[in-house]
Amino acid sequence: MPAPARFRALRAFVVAREEYRRALESKWLFGFAALFALLVLGLSFFGLAQSGEVGFTGFARVTLSLLNLVLFVVPLVGLMLGVTSVTGGAESLSLLLAQPVSRTEVLAGKFVGVSAAVSVAQLLGLGGGGLVVALNAGPDQLGGFAVLCGVSLGLAVLSVASALAIASLWPDRLRATGAALALWLLMVVAYDLAVLGATTTFRGVGLQAILLPALLLNPVDLARVLVTMAVGRGALFGPTAATLVRTLGTVPGIIAVLLAMLVQVAVPLALAQRVFRRRDW
Repeated sequence: MPAPARFRALRAFVVAREEYRRALESKWLFGFAALFALLVLGLSFFGLAQSGEVGFTGFARVTLSLLNLVLFVVPLVGLMLGVTSVTGGAESLSLLLAQPVSRTEVLAGKFVGVSAAVSVAQLLGLGGGGLVVALNAGPDQLGGFAVLCGVSLGLAVLSVASALAIASLWPDRLRATGAALALWLLMVVAYDLAVLGATTTFRGVGLQAILLPALLLNPVDLARVLVTMAVGRGALFGPTAATLVRTLGTVPGIIAVLLAMLVQVAVPLALAQRVFRRRDW
């Protein structure tokens, strides 16, 4: 007879708490938080140093300056932590699976624990630095910075889900790390080149018909557009700005964005659960 839902949730919570503790034991996660805090403070305080002025400025410059760093670093950290949580200790995983806990509960616990650890590190770094800036320079453009923080948390969760799928498919640590790095390169570099090539190849097709589906498929590109639009710099996208603002700024556009993000979490988790349950660990 299956255990009641509250017992299954309790067992998954115990696994999540252990994963959270193990992730925080890696000291470099605190370095990750400190790096973001120092960048927020430094970009705000020295942002106008070239013009001979120093002092805390608003969030607009900080948000745009941090955007590319967040898009590069956060997915990489989420992927590496997610892969390590499964492939980092074969003996401890075998011991855990020998306990009276289902494999689905183990996987759910790992997903929640690692996601929580990365999210807490980001909240400490971005949130702590942002609080100091707000107290000294005021809340001007705070909305854009809040969107950056939310997008950063979303990217971390998406990356952890993808990492668990990768680690389930390739339990060997070296292969899983290589596959995670390949996915990271695809999301942050190669995907844009492929979309650029598609727009050049299909010249007769409307730009909207290519860019919008491509945007919804890649969380990094979606995050970049959302933050840029949130700080009022949508014009950076040139002639496509009007289309993006008109589409993503509507209720159906917001629903499409939310659904796309949910799918990008649910699909890798479903794949991970299917493979993780059947694999002989």
